[in-house]
Amino acid sequence: MSSGLRTAVSLVALAAAAQALPRTAVSPVAKRQGAAYTRQGCFVDNANGVRLLGAASTASDDMTVATCASFCSSYQYFGLEYGRECWCANSLSAQPVSDAECSLACAGNSAETCGAGDRLDVYINDDYVPPAGVPSPATLADFDYLGCFTDSGNNRALRGIVTFDSAMTLEKCAEICSSYSFFGVEYGSQCFCGVDLDDSSEEVPQAECSMPCGGDPTNVCGAADRLNLFVSTSCKEDPTNLATVGAFAYQSCWVDNVGGVRALDGPVLRGDDMTVEKCADFCDGYQYFGVEYASECFCGNQLAGEAAPEEQCSYICGGDATQWCGAADRLNVYAAQPTTP
Repeated sequence: MSSGLRTAVSLVALAAAAQALPRTAVSPVAKRQGAAYTRQGCFVDNANGVRLLGAASTASDDMTVATCASFCSSYQYFGLEYGRECWCANSLSAQPVSDAECSLACAGNSAETCGAGDRLDVYINDDYVPPAGVPSPATLADFDYLGCFTDSGNNRALRGIVTFDSAMTLEKCAEICSSYSFFGVEYGSQCFCGVDLDDSSEEVPQAECSMPCGGDPTNVCGAADRLNLFVSTSCKEDPTNLATVGAFAYQSCWVDNVGGVRALDGPVLRGDDMTVEKCADFCDGYQYFGVEYASECFCGNQLAGEAAPEEQCSYICGGDATQWCGAADRLNVYAAQPTTP
């Protein structure tokens, strides 16, 4: 047998052996041979109703990785889910999970995986080029643009509510922060609100805010630790803590949920229209009540934990923009006043 023929037979044998081997998990970051995209891993999707890649989507009974890549060609990331779904976005803010959780074969190619229920096989488009020279608008309905500002995870420039959405737009963030004096967009998918701007934040060149908005690639939404900052054009009343409400008197901002232990362990009420008065009525008969995260109300007869600086309770009540309603793991606490015989 000639050496060329022996080589050909050997290659055929190797290919057959490879097909016989059990399938192994794909590496979290794997370049597809000859493709213009690279796999990033398996990710949880639809957590708390929020899509990881929600800027655009499609579904098909002949879905493949290449089909989804083509549909999402104008976006930086794409992902496949539930065998037949394709999702796109310009930002990815999550950590991968085990590849074993993305186990469904693609409807159009059983040799490929296309996520699973609420699990995305995520890829990055290697040939993606962000829009060049796209400025943030000077004005937006009811807001003026201030510029690009520094931000830090340890000391946020805006200390109000925070929203993450892979389909973020300037208009969406403006609506979320309509009760606040300021809003800022960051890292393509993040929206921050605030009643004032932290003194440590500084304006930097506009070029440092360069990431396209996940839901609108014609606009920029900050960058890593950089905010495109807007201020409301209408005068907004500064929020306050009520000195008294019903039979309760204000105490202080309070740390909550330390090690999973709640500061107040009684009944809980949640609603986007939360106010201090509504929480006081709900907790009538208890020694304490507290409002938290703009929309949550907690009751209890014992108060665990410790006080926090007042500036850490920085979320406006969802039902009354003139009142403070705690923050993430921070309560504005009120205590029942002693009655006079």
